[in-house]
Amino acid sequence: MQATNKSDDLITIRLPLPFVHGLLALTHLLDERVIDALRDAVSAPRAEGAAIVQRPEEFDTEPARGKRSAPITHNAELVATVLGQMVVGATLPDLFGRCVDLIYNLDPASIEKFAEQKTHARRYVARRREDIHFKSPSLVSETQMTETGWWISKNVSEKQVISALRVLADTANLHFGEDIAFPLRSS
Repeated sequence: MQATNKSDDLITIRLPLPFVHGLLALTHLLDERVIDALRDAVSAPRAEGAAIVQRPEEFDTEPARGKRSAPITHNAELVATVLGQMVVGATLPDLFGRCVDLIYNLDPASIEKFAEQKTHARRYVARRREDIHFKSPSLVSETQMTETGWWISKNVSEKQVISALRVLADTANLHFGEDIAFPLRSS
C-alpha cells in the first residue's frame, strides 16, 4: 500500500483576513486540518504581490456619536461588517437582524446563547415575539422577525444597536470593532 500525500485532499482558497479571524473564533465547530490551515495562513508571511485586505475607502469608521447627536437620516444606507462580510440595512433593526442572521447561519449556538442576554427592559433576540419587551408588553407591535426566525425590537437607537452588537460579539467569542464592526456608513 502506497502512502498518500496529506495535501492531496486539500484545496487553497483566498479569504479576507477578518473572515479567517472569525473562523478561528469558531474553532470548536471546525475540523483540526481546517484550524491548522487557517492558523498557518494568518501567521504566514505575505507573498510579494499578495493582496492585503483593507476596509473599503468609501466607508467612514468614525466612532459612534452620543444619544443627542444628529439622527441617522431616513435615506441613509447603514453598513456593518461581520467576519469580513459587508452587511447592509435600510434601518437599524434591519441591519441588526441581518447581523444576527449571519452569525446564526455560521454558529446557531452563539445566537441561542445571545438569546439569554438582555438589558434592563428587553432581550436582544427571542424565539417568541412577546419575550422581547418583557417590561413593556404593550410594545409587542414594535418587534420584527429576522429571516432565521428570531424576534428583535424595531424600537432601537444607533447607540442601542452598537451595544447589542458588542454583546453579540462577546457571546460569539468575536471581537467588536474587528470581527463585527459598526457603524460604517457609505458616502
